[in-house]
Amino acid sequence: MQQIQHILRKLFSEERIRVDFNVKGGTTTLLASFAYLPIRELLNFNINIKEEYRDILSELDVAKELEPVASLLLKGMLSMQAGHDDATKYLYEAQKVQVTALGYSYLALCYFMKGDFDKSIQIYSNAITDFPKEPYFYACRCVLNRCLDDDEGAFYDYQVAKRLDFNYHSLLEWHEHLSYLETLKMDQLELQELESTWEQDPERLDVLTKLALEYVHIYDYQKAIRLYSQGINMADNQAEWYVYRAAIYSKLTLYIEALEDCNQALSIDENCVSAYILRAKLLECLHEHDAALEDYRKAASLNPEHTAIYEERASLFERLGKFEDAIVDYSKLIALMKDDFYPYVLRADMFERIGKQEEALLDYNRAIDLNPYYSDLYQYRAAIRESLGDKVGAESDLQKFEELDEE
Repeated sequence: MQQIQHILRKLFSEERIRVDFNVKGGTTTLLASFAYLPIRELLNFNINIKEEYRDILSELDVAKELEPVASLLLKGMLSMQAGHDDATKYLYEAQKVQVTALGYSYLALCYFMKGDFDKSIQIYSNAITDFPKEPYFYACRCVLNRCLDDDEGAFYDYQVAKRLDFNYHSLLEWHEHLSYLETLKMDQLELQELESTWEQDPERLDVLTKLALEYVHIYDYQKAIRLYSQGINMADNQAEWYVYRAAIYSKLTLYIEALEDCNQALSIDENCVSAYILRAKLLECLHEHDAALEDYRKAASLNPEHTAIYEERASLFERLGKFEDAIVDYSKLIALMKDDFYPYVLRADMFERIGKQEEALLDYNRAIDLNPYYSDLYQYRAAIRESLGDKVGAESDLQKFEELDEE
């Protein structure tokens, strides 16, 4: 195992090799750990790999602990990073032994690196056929469709990726703004003022916090990460700074790096509620639902009045089909946010799903009392009223919906 770790350390970042290179493991975790998106700004290959290529290849040849498919995949990744043409040969051989998500990701990346976007898209499409629930492949194809000015294809892939994992919305928004970052920066006077203040007094953490957040607002996530890294070095073991950086890593779907930061935050402060909440969301993205629920439970035990805990956990219960559990959490959210209409809407939807139309109607009534000018609420309530046989009430609500919608 030490020999394999030694090889992985040369091919991937330190954070990523904390996960075993086991091609039979969870596909989502493997992709998060060892795959790359076809975005050059995110490719952090080992710059010394060309000089070490032959030595690493020899090590892979004698690494008996590796399964044949894993060895071929790593040889393909090694050859690609080193710029050798053997990369596709190794990867096609790997796919013949066992079709894997990593094999597809590396093959597509090889053709991307060569500038053959059409071939790369074809491979991502094959991957989507075999792994239709993996948002990663839709995001990759979206990026290349954008490069080829296929707006319709890119938009479709964006929508699917976002539906499967909402963090891909942030990633693809960032990618879309990459070429405009300098222009966006020039338009932000507050950001420029903060830059000037920071240059004059680089010890001010309050300024650094605001500056990093301004870069987040203009989609320059990589700059924000660098600033948060500076903050971590200056803040003398303050857990929140790791959480700040983890949140931006998650926007780039760099889940392993984000998890490492959450773990580091909790090693500094085992009662850091924000770290538990963010780690739970990351674990959900990796389909580790039991671990995610345990983090939400811990967060709730530390701060039972933190509304984000119940909203996020209820959302997870909803995706797991545990609607009764979601209702319990939305009820807790309502108790904490009595004057906010939205938790009532969320709970009403759950009541609908389990056939409790009367309870759903009561929640929509309360939501409308709190926010009578939100047109969609009348449309939602109209559907409930119609299902309960109240056609007059349903028609009245639809009329109100149309009136407000026109305004």
